[in-house]
Amino acid sequence: MKTEWMEAFLVTAETGSLTKASEVLHMTQPALSKQIKSLESALDVSLLHRSAHGVTLTPAGEIVFEESRELIDRIDQMKRRIGTIDERTTLTLGSWPSVAMTYLPRHVSRQATAPDLKLKTAHTTIDLMQGLEERRYDAVLLDDRHHVHPYHTTHLYTENFLLYVHQDDERFTGCTSVAFEQIRDASFLSLPIDCDSTNILKDAFIERGAVYQAENEMEFGSSVLGFIRAGLGIALLPEIFQDGLSPEIKTLPVDGFDVVRELSLVSRDASHHAILLDLLGQSR
Repeated sequence: MKTEWMEAFLVTAETGSLTKASEVLHMTQPALSKQIKSLESALDVSLLHRSAHGVTLTPAGEIVFEESRELIDRIDQMKRRIGTIDERTTLTLGSWPSVAMTYLPRHVSRQATAPDLKLKTAHTTIDLMQGLEERRYDAVLLDDRHHVHPYHTTHLYTENFLLYVHQDDERFTGCTSVAFEQIRDASFLSLPIDCDSTNILKDAFIERGAVYQAENEMEFGSSVLGFIRAGLGIALLPEIFQDGLSPEIKTLPVDGFDVVRELSLVSRDASHHAILLDLLGQSR
């Protein structure tokens, strides 16, 4: 029985969706289903009820869900102890998908003594902090401004939200910025409606007496940008999405919309925190 099978099952159970789990684990849905079926075959039980609305646990699945988490934690602890023999360190880092796609590739430095880094993504601070608490992550990258926690934290950067539009969108021809009043009633291509960035936008609109309207909801920023590139909508996204932006898309600051997203490194262990700050090229 492979730990990969158990991890595939656990993430699927936690997200309640084969689609979301496959994105978190960076694998195709057929490959994910195969791993879960392998686990079911090894145990000779059915673990999930599958429907058009997602997946739920069978009675056997509930037992395996409880036991698998403890087993994986013990295996991770064993690996860490083994790693100390030859002075290697393996760290699991949780992150928003946008940060994993852009910030990390640009900032992780190559070092001879660098730890083996295992990266996992989640859309919300709640999920990331829960993973940190449950020891699924050694550290996480997120916005912890509004979360009280006992962990080590270092602020990395602050970014604004910008309006992303197609360069030929006539509504914004000649504009170098837009006023919030111009877009307060617009419909936007949106990241998942429950993700941190979208929640920041929803709260900001409410504070300004408006409602953030999501015309289409998409799992990843690359999908949102693809629709904009095709002239199929506009979006409010953090500045980080400008990295590698196609020439068909332009960004505009929004006057009167001083809304930001922050990124901090949050770690359970002080020594791991220091190692990761060095890896990210950040001073301590």
